[in-house]
Amino acid sequence: MSRARLPLLLGVVSIVACSKSEEAAPAAGVASAATPARLASCDRVPSMSTCSEYAGAYLAQNEPALAGSCKRLGGTFAYAECPNTAVLGSCTLPTGEVRKLYASGEAAFDAARAKTECDASYHGAWKELR
Repeated sequence: MSRARLPLLLGVVSIVACSKSEEAAPAAGVASAATPARLASCDRVPSMSTCSEYAGAYLAQNEPALAGSCKRLGGTFAYAECPNTAVLGSCTLPTGEVRKLYASGEAAFDAARAKTECDASYHGAWKELR
């Protein structure tokens, strides 16, 4: 190889190397593994002392039904977490829904009744938060 062609070859190699590193980096605005999943909730704390959180495939597959049933039950559907004030714990249902039970609202729970409700009525996994 002649010395005249060496700078040209090095230039081509550096261009190819730069384009490969740009391909490996995620583009701006593209979701990555570190991007949190969408989350929605149905706040029924004032009337039923519960709030449900939905995410992942369960939310994606059932979003219109979840929003509609929330409204029919007198709740407020939002793309946000449930309120954290006066929450006793959370009950993870077999569907993946996380139902939080509260010590406030018209049907306020105490810790023992909240756990019993999760176990017996929802057949979920209880996690005490207080």
